[in-house]
Amino acid sequence: MISLFMIFALILVSAACSDSAGKDAEEKEGTKVLKVWVHVPADEPEGENYDKRAKEFEETHEGVKVTVEHIVKTGEGSGYNDRINAAITTGDLPDIITLESVHTASYVDSELLLPLNKYLDQSTVDSYLDTIVDAGSVGENLYALQSFDLSSPVFYNVDLFKEAGIEVPVDENGNWTLEQAWSYDEFLANAKKLKDYMGQEPVHMFPDNSGWQMYAHSPIIFANDGQLVGENGLETDGYLNSDNTIEALKFIEKLFRDGIVAPTVRENAFALEKAAISFEGPWMVDVFTKEYPDLNWSLMPYPYGKKGHQSAPHGSWYVAATQSTEHPELAAELVAHLTNEDSAKAMEEAAGLIPGHKKLLDSSTKYNEYPRKLMLDQLVNTKHLKPKSPIFPVLEDVLGDIVEGIALNNGSVEELVKDAIDKADREAARFK
Repeated sequence: MISLFMIFALILVSAACSDSAGKDAEEKEGTKVLKVWVHVPADEPEGENYDKRAKEFEETHEGVKVTVEHIVKTGEGSGYNDRINAAITTGDLPDIITLESVHTASYVDSELLLPLNKYLDQSTVDSYLDTIVDAGSVGENLYALQSFDLSSPVFYNVDLFKEAGIEVPVDENGNWTLEQAWSYDEFLANAKKLKDYMGQEPVHMFPDNSGWQMYAHSPIIFANDGQLVGENGLETDGYLNSDNTIEALKFIEKLFRDGIVAPTVRENAFALEKAAISFEGPWMVDVFTKEYPDLNWSLMPYPYGKKGHQSAPHGSWYVAATQSTEHPELAAELVAHLTNEDSAKAMEEAAGLIPGHKKLLDSSTKYNEYPRKLMLDQLVNTKHLKPKSPIFPVLEDVLGDIVEGIALNNGSVEELVKDAIDKADREAARFK
């Protein structure tokens, strides 16, 4: 046993010496190593794209080595996020990470991210869509970028609309554009017609507490000139309980109370034609096209409460450089390369994502015709007010509490909002 232990110890020492020698050799050769962590598998389009761009960067930068590690996220990002959190604790973050764009502010508050604008020229920054630059910015600095973006539409069943006598508002080309969006009242009136015809809840929404509420349903609040938090990202009192926000939440409440939306999740309700309207992710365009070829669907704009305040979902996982890097100029340049125009073209072609560079919009093969063009119009021409807040995860959680509470009739809107403010305030106190 002693002999075995000694052999094992010698192996460990040998391995450590070998690793140390390898690192010393790298340093002597002048090789600069940039480590990249991404949240997607290597065999998916986004993962393949990161690997390809990293290899390109190596080939055009002598003496630079880029390693990409694929740490697959599960559920709400666990797995990957757990690894990130552990690295933050140990001070062992890589040079480049991917992160949900909505969490940028909390990362910046913890002084984890590198300001990209300090190292990238303005023409490079200006090439990205304004919505991407805005989502990746906190204060005066830009911290994260992406080559693509998403904007979730509202799906509707063309056949059920016709059968229920719903007249779709269209422009001179026969398209339902942003300008023809329904108001809250128009949405309710037509949903009631659909309910009478179908004999069941005609609108599909996910009522459970999840990050989906912030992504897909908060635009209903923003479209009534409502807000969740103040500019400092911490004060919810006066915002989450403002007249406009309460009014928007009561519109959502009416959808449940009038039997327009079911209080529990109905799986595949839209695909199986048990719902005529559905708040779904943009990825469902390909799912419906491929898996439900007989489903006659199209897209409609998000309803609005107050004119001039139309909103719609947007956002995805972005790429950022960390303060841990020993090569800030190279790290910032690598972020730009991982999210460049070639990356945007590849992601549009492989995954149907909206290209994130301005010059590519006119040449987009997928987003120049309706109904997909509506998603692009929503992204570029509506307001995106998701809060930039160090307590964003808590705001996401309390909005989920409110919508779930409304769905299950667990109290009045005012009571649910009060509880949400109390919960948010307890977390915000740590930052004041």
